[in-house]
Amino acid sequence: MGRTSAGSRNRALPRQIEFPYLKDAQGRYAPIVYLQVWTGNRWLYLQAYVDSGASWSVFHMDVAQLLRINLSRAKRRYVSLGNGSVLPIYLQRIRVRFAGAEFTAQAGFSDALRMGFILMGRAGFVNRFSMCFNDRARLLTVTRFSRK
Repeated sequence: MGRTSAGSRNRALPRQIEFPYLKDAQGRYAPIVYLQVWTGNRWLYLQAYVDSGASWSVFHMDVAQLLRINLSRAKRRYVSLGNGSVLPIYLQRIRVRFAGAEFTAQAGFSDALRMGFILMGRAGFVNRFSMCFNDRARLLTVTRFSRK
């Protein structure tokens, strides 16, 4: 899942957590983490690829069904991917647990997403934390911002 830094072991909710990179489908190490989403009666564990260059977090439409989300009234947006293709997404707020924090975040859902995991982008997710990607050590260090 993730491990807390030595300086925060005595706190109930650690501010800094380290996530060792996991192997992707091609066997390459990548910043893939676990998060939890609320289904209405239980927490569901999912894998997410942390992409600091992505504007939105995008889940496959199957996840919306698992979460019992009705997307008929959701806002439709289009996002551009790194390969130049455009992905239609439907925005919805969801309850999430990640890196010792529980929060509500805006996420996109799309049936055009062709990855085996969620794409975790800036809006609602990455912008809540300071993230340090250490590709050499294959380690993602996540620090929660203090509430003001």
